[in-house]
Amino acid sequence: MSKEIINRKVMIIGGGVTGLAAALSLDSLGIESVIIEKHSVLGGKVKEYSKVFPDFRSGKAISRELIEKVEQSSRIKTIVSATVSKVERINGAYSVTTTDKKQYKVKAIILAAGFDVFDARFQEEYGYGVYPNVVNSLELEALLEAGETKGGVLLRPSDGKLVNRMAIIFCVGSRSRRLGNPYCSRICCSYSTKQAIEIMEKNPEASVTCFYMDIRTYDRGFEEMFQYAQELGVKYIRGRVSECSALPNGDIQVRAENTLLGKPVQGIFDIVSLSVGMMPCADAADLAQILGIERSADGFFTPKDKFFLPHDTIREGVFIAGSLTGLKPIKDCLLEGNAVGSRVAAYLNDNK
Repeated sequence: MSKEIINRKVMIIGGGVTGLAAALSLDSLGIESVIIEKHSVLGGKVKEYSKVFPDFRSGKAISRELIEKVEQSSRIKTIVSATVSKVERINGAYSVTTTDKKQYKVKAIILAAGFDVFDARFQEEYGYGVYPNVVNSLELEALLEAGETKGGVLLRPSDGKLVNRMAIIFCVGSRSRRLGNPYCSRICCSYSTKQAIEIMEKNPEASVTCFYMDIRTYDRGFEEMFQYAQELGVKYIRGRVSECSALPNGDIQVRAENTLLGKPVQGIFDIVSLSVGMMPCADAADLAQILGIERSADGFFTPKDKFFLPHDTIREGVFIAGSLTGLKPIKDCLLEGNAVGSRVAAYLNDNK
């Protein structure tokens, strides 16, 4: 039996905020698209965020608004729990086969497959995956959201104890040649500071200590958020943490060096959160091979010209956008989704 061939102008690989924004940008220009998402629901990682920085808007609300607009459009088709298995260039168009056994004929492809977070188990000295009260930043986000229904307080996962002493370790999985990730993930300082503020605002009696390499809050409103955190009493200690160890009662002892003072420091905390960095999406190598496009040494996708053609690739008709091209906050991913939609519209107009 021959495969059903579905005609669409553009295929968008990735149903996170970048892909959704790209589809809506194309829709506003009258261009049909199909979004293919490997997970069972749209929205990407942003749908998991209780609040985002620097204005503490709901990440869930951002995703929900985009999804609702996409679902209301007759020009946008969505497919979940599937991905691309084969791409062929035929007579100026692309034949795309998906893992749900469908075939699409499209004029252009936008890759917006997002990123993955670093698995903190690879930094064994922190005890992630061993000690229940050592969590990563996404898990802390879920705990903060759960606390909203419990009087706004943060409770630790092992025994439901009120968290009064919190440690946050920055740059976990980033800026480390040993781990193969020498780059800065750009957003960790800011999202961890956002979380520290939430904890302090909900429990003014709490103590939050952040261990950092350097503070990098570079965008509009980010530095002001960092200053506000200090005004609330969040403590920042410059230094690498050498070890986290669990005490019999579940508390976590943290050993580090204060590199500004040149002295060792240690503290005991109810819970420790690891600010995990961003990495290329797990299927980046497969996607690069299927689409015939390039990645740089750090694993992220490479544009044809980062200054003049930041969304084009070396393969005609294949475009890239969002955090798969490099680490960036949510606002920038939304901007890139809109921008790549316009770029693809121009490409289609030039190749009628």
